[in-house]
Amino acid sequence: MNHNRPMRIAAIDVGSNSIHMVVVEADAMGGQRVLAREKAMVRLARGEATSGEIGPEAFRAGLDALGQMAATIRDFGCDTLMACGTAALRDARNAQAFVLEAETLGIPIQVISGEEEARLIHQAVSHAIPFPPEPVALIDVGGGSTELTWVRGGRVAASISLPWGLQRLADAAQTADPPSASDLKRLRKMIRRILKKARKDLPSELPEPTLILGTSGTLEDLARGASGGQAFSVAQLREFALKLWRADAKQRMDRLGVDPKRAEVLHVGAIWALSLMEWLGTPPLRHLPVGLREGMIWEALKHGGAAIPPLAERRRASIEQLALRLDPDPGHSRQVARLADELFLALQPHFELGDTERQWLAFAARLHDIGFSIAEKGHHKHGEYLIRNAALPGFWPEEVDLLAQVVRFHRGKPPHHAKHEAFRALAPWHRQVVRKLAAILRGADALDRRRRQAVLHVSAEVDDQRLRVVLATAGDVGPETEAFLEKGSLLGTLLDRRVEVTVG
Repeated sequence: MNHNRPMRIAAIDVGSNSIHMVVVEADAMGGQRVLAREKAMVRLARGEATSGEIGPEAFRAGLDALGQMAATIRDFGCDTLMACGTAALRDARNAQAFVLEAETLGIPIQVISGEEEARLIHQAVSHAIPFPPEPVALIDVGGGSTELTWVRGGRVAASISLPWGLQRLADAAQTADPPSASDLKRLRKMIRRILKKARKDLPSELPEPTLILGTSGTLEDLARGASGGQAFSVAQLREFALKLWRADAKQRMDRLGVDPKRAEVLHVGAIWALSLMEWLGTPPLRHLPVGLREGMIWEALKHGGAAIPPLAERRRASIEQLALRLDPDPGHSRQVARLADELFLALQPHFELGDTERQWLAFAARLHDIGFSIAEKGHHKHGEYLIRNAALPGFWPEEVDLLAQVVRFHRGKPPHHAKHEAFRALAPWHRQVVRKLAAILRGADALDRRRRQAVLHVSAEVDDQRLRVVLATAGDVGPETEAFLEKGSLLGTLLDRRVEVTVG
């Protein structure tokens, strides 16, 4: 790296609707100058809700866009490149193929969770404006997911990622062109169900925001249409939504000036934004021209210009050293890690988790029983203590805290922010991740209850009513099935489904 010039960082946000790139030059004081911006609306998530895959046209267009961006990055001689993939790459069956092809172009994509997305967006907004002392909510409406964060007095009070964005809602709603009154009624009903479930995943007391800060192209388009500016009220959005619903896609472009690539779906986006504003108590919304990529730039600067996550080999080695020293039954831990990974991949589209969370789960599974080295009774709590106090090279302090909590809650009562102090001390987005990872780890641990490695493989299917877990086995797994139904109840709670286990 040339230390005689400022650092050059490229950030690429591979979103479900658009792929955005920004290249900045950052000096030692954190001052930034934007050298380049590129955007390609490729709609990776289009049709994914029905086919489960990125369509061939979007797949090709996405890679073409990344190829052009890679050339720009080379031209600027960037020191650091960060590329993050969001909902479309968390959920599509052929996402891995897309990621592998992108890597051959020189763009290594890290798929991130909805929670990490919310954290990085909060980081971007907090550097863009000073937060007012009154409560505010941050909303980012992507193509495949929507992130909400509540902030009070500049501190984050709660955060949630909803697996519903503009494209995914539009695919599920399947409205006519122009849409009908029954289309609207059906969409509203669907959104009510989504928000009712979301409320269960949030703390009982939330600050009521006096203002919403919105990021993303969808909210920018709605601001332009509703008020001709950057901010709008619920009444203004209601009026604009009515115009969108009375028009067909062509009229939305010609008469209402909607971007051609959003004209087919913006009427759905207007109802989604309106529902979210009503859900939050009808405060006005102000659009900010920052997003995930700016959050990624600040994240790289925070860690001295390093892309995330750091030092994969070093991290694995430090976990393995601790496990070798303290784990009484490595065969069991490795079996649990393997089954946890299979469950993770099966549930990833429903839990909106990414590459980093998959690694955290593998590390926590490998260490989940190290507490036995102190005592069998309360070994989950002893495990938490050992991880907190172990020097784990390659991990940031907040990651150590998170791993300790996943191990702490791999058995016993589920985590609760009012009852468990160390869990409450985690950032809100990390609390959500701990609940999901601990739920998966509990299930995987139950599937090796007698430590016989009798479960060869596990797969899972989720429909409207149930989580169906299918086991491939060697011999009798009655006790393991029974244990899973008991310990897997947290999975059922988080997914709002009843749990069934079948031996395939």
